Amino acid sequence: IGKKLKCLRKDNGSEYTFNAFEAYCANKGIWHETTVLGTLQIHGVLEMKNRTIVKRVRCMLRMAKLPKSFWAEAVHTVCYLINRSPSVPLNFEILEEVWSRRNVSYSHLRVFGCKALAHISKENRHKLDDKSTPCIFVGYLDAAFGYKLWDPVNKKMFGSKDVVFQEN
Repeated sequence: IGKKLKCLRKDNGSEYTFNAFEAYCANKGIWHETTVLGTLQIHGVLEMKNRTIVKRVRCMLRMAKLPKSFWAEAVHTVCYLINRSPSVPLNFEILEEVWSRRNVSYSHLRVFGCKALAHISKENRHKLDDKSTPCIFVGYLDAAFGYKLWDPVNKKMFGSKDVVFQEN
């Protein structure tokens, strides 16, 4: 989208302290800042945002009656929603609109963990087979407009655009 990362600030943890990452940052002109290990107060805003995300994830998993193993899908969904919500530091503008310079639509938003019926195309079923499969809505797809769904019978995740939701 034509944007360039200028600075990466993080704690002095070990997850990004290898030479290849340092070389990558230097090659791309990214300023890589590290803080003193164990000083969370320096990351005040970040720590508060992280706490907010964790609280929302906990609530979403509990309300959806989903196990903790769905934490990654819940985190992704929370961040997706935060990026489409008014932001105080941006004078209540929408982060996604500021970033992409396009208006955000809310018509596709659904209740996390609700029951859903994903359509099965003619090519993937026989004449007397069901035309849909019951699943659970667990998020939004990144690349294209669509939904991330969990099939509890086959125990697998998949994406679909053709879905009927039962949000009650």
